[in-house]
Amino acid sequence: MIRAAAKNFKSVTVVTEMDQYAELLAELAENDGCTTLALREKYAGAAYARTAVYDSKVASWFSIQGEEHFPERLLISGTLKQRLRYGENPHQRAAFYVSDGPTRLGAATSEIIQGKELSYNNIADTDAAWELVCEFNEPAVAIIKHANPCGAAVGVNPMDAYIRALACDPISAFGGIVAFNRTLDKDVAEEVIKTFTEVVIAPDSTAEALQVLSQKKNLRILLTGGIPADEPGWTVKSVASGYLVQDRDAGSVTESQLQIVTE
Repeated sequence: MIRAAAKNFKSVTVVTEMDQYAELLAELAENDGCTTLALREKYAGAAYARTAVYDSKVASWFSIQGEEHFPERLLISGTLKQRLRYGENPHQRAAFYVSDGPTRLGAATSEIIQGKELSYNNIADTDAAWELVCEFNEPAVAIIKHANPCGAAVGVNPMDAYIRALACDPISAFGGIVAFNRTLDKDVAEEVIKTFTEVVIAPDSTAEALQVLSQKKNLRILLTGGIPADEPGWTVKSVASGYLVQDRDAGSVTESQLQIVTE
């Protein structure tokens, strides 16, 4: 029915999203109960996108029922979360999408508690920092700057881990992204605001910690609501005219596997 309505967009207005209601009501009020062709075309496009997502999920389910681990045709879809000010460089336009498929707790699904809008580089670095700390069972902290760790450590508690991570390279940590795999408390928050930081991401935070962090109005605070489950999944990297797909790296290295090659 949605496809049929969208196909007849010249005379039919097909509404498929709740966030279209306000715009639709305004359009009807301004045009004596009618809609413009421009709006009908816009909504028809949204309708086809909605049915395409549904079809892609059905196709993906069937594609993994056989013995092949990777499907013959890869279908990727996402929903716009944020139009970014610019991309990796100021001359590049950019946007942030959340996957329409299975989601994983992290930067894309987190709640932004305070601070300015995230930039393209903020999101990329925040994701890298978060994925790093989620590899550890112990309290861990990672500090990322320009996609590279300038500090990472585990400790007996978040404060201990943060002090150790910051000590790796306190100069490079200036203006970095800080990720915790434990709840933020007041003590560690007071330590964090001593150094200029762009973003802090953590599973959760106490009210006292948020009160301390609020002293830095531009500091972005992201709370994920938990640690992602250790379950199988894929990572996708774009290359020119293609995609590289692999299993998420869930492997671990034990001490017995390490070989000392220096004297």
